[in-house]
Amino acid sequence: MPRLIPIDGAVGEGGGQMLRTALALSAATGQGFQMTRVRAGRPRPGLRPQHVACVRAAALACGARVGGAFDGSPDLRFEPGSIGQGVFRFEIATAGASTLLLQTVLPPLATAGGPSRVEATGGTHVPASPSFDYLARHWVAALEGLGLQAALELVKAGFYPRGGGEIRADVVPWRRPASLVLEDRGPLVSLRGVSGSARLKGDVARRQRDAAQALLWERRRLEVSWDMCEAVPSASPGSFLLLEAQFEKGRAAFAALGERGVRAEPLAERAARRLLKFLDAEGAVDPWLADQLAVPIALAGGGGRVTTSEVTRHLQTVADVMTLFGVRARCFGMRGAAGGLEVERG
Repeated sequence: MPRLIPIDGAVGEGGGQMLRTALALSAATGQGFQMTRVRAGRPRPGLRPQHVACVRAAALACGARVGGAFDGSPDLRFEPGSIGQGVFRFEIATAGASTLLLQTVLPPLATAGGPSRVEATGGTHVPASPSFDYLARHWVAALEGLGLQAALELVKAGFYPRGGGEIRADVVPWRRPASLVLEDRGPLVSLRGVSGSARLKGDVARRQRDAAQALLWERRRLEVSWDMCEAVPSASPGSFLLLEAQFEKGRAAFAALGERGVRAEPLAERAARRLLKFLDAEGAVDPWLADQLAVPIALAGGGGRVTTSEVTRHLQTVADVMTLFGVRARCFGMRGAAGGLEVERG
């Protein structure tokens, strides 16, 4: 039996990011792993339903043998087979983020010999997770720099806490090796925004747009080109906003999601302030995109270097897990300050 890579789930970020990174790398490379003490430092340790869904999705994509894939499990064994193409449907019964599931399986599926379609249900706009709009407009665009082509469609929005949404994604075979260097952002080229709402009264999408635009104009005389989504098909009420900054050589995006009891204006202004903070900082991409590009860069095989305005614990954890799988990766810069990730050619 091939050796399983040992991973201590209690170190580093100690959460789902570690697991999803291992699953994606394992499915694509054929290297199995054994994770112990899964999420040991969290209030509810072990696998949660959204993590189990990611494990089952990755296992189906590569025909893996799995042990410990159940709610509350403290340990997981994952022995991958060969990555396959096809049509897949993965369901998260809770409001767990379907976007995180897609980020786990799409890059490995792109290494298969033919195209694949993935349908994923669950939360599409969930706190502390990339929203559908972030993935479809920002992450997918960044992946094109690596030659990875994917297209996402929102069938139905699923807002926290009810979930119930659905995303359809298509990915085609990946031409590799490819490299990605996002080191200097260059001048600002454009600002785009999308504001949407579902099953809410009070013209929330317009209020979000107006509040974000007013703050950006007041502080920096910045104009945004807006897309409005004022009647989004949805299983539950909610709202979202995304601000995208496209630079000559870099990109960044900042999201806000509606919260019960919080007016639309402060939420939209929160995203606008994050954008303004990024404009005054260094780095080619926002902190979230940096760690979300790490696995695709590793699988592309051509190496790369990405700078960001903030080195996060997530980014450091991803680099550590990649190293366990034989990828020569390192973070540079101090946590909480500007820095980035460097991946050597495979």
